[in-house]
Amino acid sequence: MSRDIFADAARRHAHALPGHTLLAAEPCAIPASVLTVDVLVEQSEDLEAGQKYTLRALLGGIDTVEDLQLFLGLDDGDTGRAVAGLLLAEYITYQPPADGGLRRLQLLPAGQEAARDAQLRRPMPTTIPVVYDRLTGTVTDWRRNSLRRSNLTKGDPGRLLLPPASSMPIRTVDLSIAALTSTLDRRSRDGARLLGISGVTENRNFYHDAILLVFSDDETRQIRLGVDVDGKWSEPHTAALESIGAVERLRLSAAPVEHPHAPVTDPGERLSRADVLALQAAGDDPDGDGGNAALNRAVIRWLGVYEHPAWLEAALASSRRRLLISSPQIRTAVASSRWIGVLAKLARTADVTIVWGPGDDDGTDQEALDALHAAARKTNRLAVVRVATVPAKMLISDGYYITTNFNWLSFRGEPSRIYRRDDGELVQDQALTDRAYDTYLTEACANAVEVVGTLPAEVRAEVGPGSDATAPNHISPSSGNGREARRSTAPSKAERRRVALSKLAAGQTVAGPVKRLTPFGAFVTLGEIDGLIHISQMAHHRVEHPSEVVNVGETVTVQILDVDIARERVSLSLKAATSASPEPSRPGSESPTSRWKTRRSR
Repeated sequence: MSRDIFADAARRHAHALPGHTLLAAEPCAIPASVLTVDVLVEQSEDLEAGQKYTLRALLGGIDTVEDLQLFLGLDDGDTGRAVAGLLLAEYITYQPPADGGLRRLQLLPAGQEAARDAQLRRPMPTTIPVVYDRLTGTVTDWRRNSLRRSNLTKGDPGRLLLPPASSMPIRTVDLSIAALTSTLDRRSRDGARLLGISGVTENRNFYHDAILLVFSDDETRQIRLGVDVDGKWSEPHTAALESIGAVERLRLSAAPVEHPHAPVTDPGERLSRADVLALQAAGDDPDGDGGNAALNRAVIRWLGVYEHPAWLEAALASSRRRLLISSPQIRTAVASSRWIGVLAKLARTADVTIVWGPGDDDGTDQEALDALHAAARKTNRLAVVRVATVPAKMLISDGYYITTNFNWLSFRGEPSRIYRRDDGELVQDQALTDRAYDTYLTEACANAVEVVGTLPAEVRAEVGPGSDATAPNHISPSSGNGREARRSTAPSKAERRRVALSKLAAGQTVAGPVKRLTPFGAFVTLGEIDGLIHISQMAHHRVEHPSEVVNVGETVTVQILDVDIARERVSLSLKAATSASPEPSRPGSESPTSRWKTRRSR
């Protein structure tokens, strides 16, 4: 998995609000001001006050403890502590004279220097730079170089600008000595003492990057917000957003899922939402141990909406043989030029298929679609498939696949800021993934109305000639000689297919050989055109796989349900044909239904 900061923040804080589901971890910006504060500063002293005045007294000629005590006005204990401290620092000596008189205090060279420096200093005016958080209304320890200018921040369409708590300018009364002192670096803090604030100048044109965590109440779907600042959950910012009504000010809302995905019914170790959240909370470590190891072992597990962007990024980085992405819309905010460049690079060595639909007015950005088409025409193993109906939202890589409600290629750039609980299921099993890939890719090609680029070899035959499919590069163009010119006068395959379609009509009963079986049905050859018997039309009973009823190469009698000339699609029914009066069968033939009954009786 990708270790990008948004995915990390989502995993760290997905369980932060009980009874809520994390919907997104998005880039945001906290409004900040750079303040120039006018202050009065007194240089701090290394010596205590008693020691400082003792040195000054010795420098003035007072050299006995008794006289010193009278001069300082201290009691025996305080005077003794001051003298002892100076003796320990080797600033003075207290030795009796050679003639045996009274013991007198004497300044040593280091003490004489310290005595001269230990003069009372007047407070000095100066200025200090301070970064002020306009959301929480507090002085911060952020450095000036950690901020971004307003014009750069506002030029990022994917970043939410959090509102300030107040639009009023910062005043001196909004600042405190203790808060300002805490912002000083250690050297300045040890060498000076702030005495007062005399003025402040504010520059508001700055923001501090952060991560906004969008939660939805599980019962009411109301939105609540959290903030990750510099890698940590910030309760002050979370409380500040609550107090200023940021959800309404930012026009954020939650909505129900539009197109729920079909749940995975395959057997295997399965982790629910509660299981996943508990494991993520317990085991979010960079080495993949603990809870993360259990997540990686699960055959099927719940996948939170906040995890999807990281899995999309990981699929681009780690896929080696194939990648299929299916999403109703394609938008530039996701399918950017950089993203498409990475996709095209992957398509040099792996089969990459993008499935989208249903039409031109579905919110897809034409710029992104044109860029994808251009990349598909230049790359040997990239195909962009448009289907007529809303496709399932799938991501299939080498050894895993995801079925979900999540819009893989349009989850950014939504101006309405409507959030949905677009969760999904992750399946980490090779056999199940291979089956899902074959099934979905075949279905997509069967329903394709346009293909740009080169499809994987195993499904190229499933796409009609009306699509804009690019042939593999090893096929050379026509040479234009007389033989080719004579050949061009014969009806083309497309013309023959159209003629064959025109002769078919709903209600007819026809016969043809079974060409191919898929998990969702069987394809039957009807001259120049293939028709599909959907698995629901195989028999009057439930059929798990078409091979229970028919075999490849077997001739079957079917009834035509529908003929779509525009899409060159023919829908067939085996059970409708068996319900009708049977036609005379060919010598030695056996009806599929009777053969199925024979198999079951054995």
